[in-house]
Amino acid sequence: MAYLLPTIGNFKGQYPRDFPFATPLSPAGVVGAVAAAAIDSGSVSGISVTTAGSGYIASSPPAAIIYGGGGIGAMAAVTVVAGSITAISVVTAGQGYQTAPFVYLAVGDNTDNEKVTDYDITRAIQAAVMFNMNAAIFSSQSAFTYAYNLLVAHYLCETVLAGGTGLGGKAEWLTKSKSVGNVSEEFDIPKRVLNSPFLSKLSKTTYGAQFLELVSPQLIGNMQTHFRISLP
Repeated sequence: MAYLLPTIGNFKGQYPRDFPFATPLSPAGVVGAVAAAAIDSGSVSGISVTTAGSGYIASSPPAAIIYGGGGIGAMAAVTVVAGSITAISVVTAGQGYQTAPFVYLAVGDNTDNEKVTDYDITRAIQAAVMFNMNAAIFSSQSAFTYAYNLLVAHYLCETVLAGGTGLGGKAEWLTKSKSVGNVSEEFDIPKRVLNSPFLSKLSKTTYGAQFLELVSPQLIGNMQTHFRISLP
């Protein structure tokens, strides 16, 4: 069954207290534009401007980020005339889109390094939908939305933490034990998780672990025995 992909607003609604969200701000005098994408045979065929907005600068138009829809690779360019967005042209159509993706016009809210911006959430949504989200294992739209946002939160934490370390960052694997002074603590990680590169990486954040808890029943095979008399 095809489910609707959650939006940035859905993510913020699920986690109103978990993250320090930045207030999306536009430069002074800018009224935000809105755009919608269309797909054809799995590729983005066009992007229509539903609200042109105003106050944009033609020499530095906002970036159009295409995300969601189950596909990858679509890119677009924005045209600004007399302060309004008059067109958004598809530069690269991408592939694998199952539903029309979202178009995020990045302007004004991706400069606050102390808080989580809409741009940060968009990047995490892209990671979740492009690589590790299989809608077929969920039974309803609400279950899919909840699990999807858990995976987005996991990638958001990973990205923000990595961004804080910069060029000196090093990847950390799972911690099986830790100690402070004469106090130590050990953790027993299930082998089926430890032996899977994807599942073990999910265990690095609480959100990834919650997602793993939800999908584990679908990943573990169930076997039943039935007694029958064989034919001669």
